[in-house]
Amino acid sequence: MTGTTDSDVRTGSHVAPMRRFPPPAKDAVQNSVRYAVADYAIDRIEYPGHLIETFEPLSDSHYRWQMKEAFGSGRYEFCGLTDGFFVTFAETEYATPQSSYFNAPDSLLIYLASNGDGEYVPFAGEPLSFEAPSTVLVIEPAHQPPAEVTLAGVARYIYIVVHREVLKTLYAGSAHELPALLQAFLDGDLQRTSGRALPLSAAMLRCLEDVQTCPLDGRRRRIFLQSKALEIVCQALEAFDQSECFQSPETTKLTARGVVKAQRFLEANYVTPPSLEELAAEVGLSRSALCTGFRQILGQSVFDYVQDLRMQRALALLSEGDDPITQIAYAVGYNRSSSFAVAVHRHFGTTPSKLRRRGELTPSLRHRRRT
Repeated sequence: MTGTTDSDVRTGSHVAPMRRFPPPAKDAVQNSVRYAVADYAIDRIEYPGHLIETFEPLSDSHYRWQMKEAFGSGRYEFCGLTDGFFVTFAETEYATPQSSYFNAPDSLLIYLASNGDGEYVPFAGEPLSFEAPSTVLVIEPAHQPPAEVTLAGVARYIYIVVHREVLKTLYAGSAHELPALLQAFLDGDLQRTSGRALPLSAAMLRCLEDVQTCPLDGRRRRIFLQSKALEIVCQALEAFDQSECFQSPETTKLTARGVVKAQRFLEANYVTPPSLEELAAEVGLSRSALCTGFRQILGQSVFDYVQDLRMQRALALLSEGDDPITQIAYAVGYNRSSSFAVAVHRHFGTTPSKLRRRGELTPSLRHRRRT
């Protein structure tokens, strides 16, 4: 059995996609994913000082870093879960498109983005767009030349690397449940890199949102990242299996892009949020498309999302400061302290005063939030 790429099958009307970014310079950075998680242990990391502003170890093979302003701004988080299973999460703004060479031998790659742009160009293959919101799956057999990867704009994404041996373990005795192309990959019969843009999945975008907003630290955060990575892998494989006949019943890319834009707009304006009509006009959707897409992608209504943002901020203010409760109510968008009290009780099951006392009894938690 021989492997093929998606672009190996041609029709008379097929038009190859054009590259939207120039190739990397010959001396551009070359990134290669290694199999052993020990290779990513903190005491072995040699990070380039000209690219990284700060480096924050979280645990062995789990760390964050900030990018230097010369190249943009933002943070990355890397977590080596086990040999051959790695997760990187990023929220960045690139000053100019950043291009590099990249390969992950004998691995399955999943790139999931809610913001940003870019593309992946396998050796002698056609470019795959990273324009968000998007999900891209790449299967790279061993001994392939590096691909060319470009990232651009204000990007929020997660990418997951799953080595063939890890996928074999996950599907031990059940490889027949996988699509034929992945079965060929597990059998070692795939000869060339295969990549595909997957149908947009609201469930996967919610996973990315969960990672972005996760407040956990330490071992709990590592376990959380592992659970979300496995969920994304399952969702991506299901989408890959259905991609030939998928009709996108959940949401369209245009709707998803509008919902993500609305989400960012509300994060900046939750104290005095716009009406649904104003928000829909701001992001270029109809009111019905905005409401439906919001529920599909974020799992809640626009109103509930605003309430959650207000309650998150209220909890921080109650736990970390001594401002009067009336002042906190105004600060998060309530004109009356009684309305604020009702909202807090509905959300947390207690009063603002009791919620503040809980915060006072947990100084270690308060310190962790501040840092």
